[in-house]
Amino acid sequence: MKSNRRLFAVLAAVCAANFLAHLACYPALPETVPIHWGFDGVADGWGPKWVVLVTALIPAGMLLLLGVLPAMDPKQENYEKFAPIWRGFLTAITLFLCAVGWLSELTCFGVLPERGNLVGLLVSGGLGALFIVLGNYMPRIRQNYFFGCRTPWALADEHNWNRSQRMGGISFVLCGVALLLVGLFSPLLGEGWTVGLLLGATLLTAAWTTLYSFLVYKKLMK
Repeated sequence: MKSNRRLFAVLAAVCAANFLAHLACYPALPETVPIHWGFDGVADGWGPKWVVLVTALIPAGMLLLLGVLPAMDPKQENYEKFAPIWRGFLTAITLFLCAVGWLSELTCFGVLPERGNLVGLLVSGGLGALFIVLGNYMPRIRQNYFFGCRTPWALADEHNWNRSQRMGGISFVLCGVALLLVGLFSPLLGEGWTVGLLLGATLLTAAWTTLYSFLVYKKLMK
């Protein structure tokens, strides 16, 4: 579709501009840069500065992957039925990855504080917001093999698919709220509890949605 091609071209230009901006900042970076942060916001992992350029290529790689997947999908015609949602997701994930890629430079240049949970809030908050927004639109996603709650029973039956997406939408919103709260209170929780709660919320969301789809298939959910 022409609008999809236009959006892809715009996002590709954004990725190119993002990479060039990283390239412009590259000479000013120290030889070793922070590449990992604990949930207390303190950098606890370091690497050579060329890692920044590799990270800057991730948005373009993800954009290319998401641009190719619909053409490979046996149900590719259904993407037209939820095209605005797909385009919104494509835009959000590209911009999110571009933003996260600047954490190293912003830390090196003193824009982000060395201590505090701002980094955790930015990442966890961004993911939480993405989950919440996606959850609200998930019931409008039509059958496909790459996007949405793609259980075997949902892919085999449109009624099951629609119900699974509705339940998945509710679960995604709740998971997004949980991510926001965990990110906010991560300094109090400590790294162990924070990781456990983040993984627990994500796995519980996936497990419940899958179980719900199976129960609908077994006609145990009315």
